[in-house]
Amino acid sequence: MDFNKIKDFAKKATEKTADGISSMNEMRKKAAQETKISFGNTTIRKTIDGLYYIGFYSETPELFEFENFQFEGSTIIEHTKTTGTTKQKGKKGSAFFGAAIGSAFGPVGTVVGAKIGASGKRKGKIDSTSVTTTEEKPGRAELYLRNIETNEVKTIKAKITNAQADNIKLFFE
Repeated sequence: MDFNKIKDFAKKATEKTADGISSMNEMRKKAAQETKISFGNTTIRKTIDGLYYIGFYSETPELFEFENFQFEGSTIIEHTKTTGTTKQKGKKGSAFFGAAIGSAFGPVGTVVGAKIGASGKRKGKIDSTSVTTTEEKPGRAELYLRNIETNEVKTIKAKITNAQADNIKLFFE
């Protein structure tokens, strides 16, 4: 094999690699100038001109204008769990003591004494802890983008939270 052919082949390959790396760096710089947001499983990018396109970075994307955004709102669910113990003092002892005094007056006195002893004030202590957790169920949202060439409106649907909806509204302002 000719040594010059191998040398020329290696030189061309090196030049192509350098050109490829240079063009990739230029593409990364351009992509970094754009902003993007996720809407469900879809990525929407905003060009430096203020137009939008869907998906990965592209030099020649299908461009859209923002048309409308609708969000039904998410559902907030609260779960409360209470744990603890209650300790009361005096109920059993008072009833027994009342029954003992009432027994001096006969069987009817025993019942009446127990009832009076049990109905008195009770001292108690309640140790409880309540933990409330909130859960947000995503709500239905629709994003409408108008194609600048065909004027066709593209609808993108997703389930999102209130915070995501706020971010989307800011993105399209």
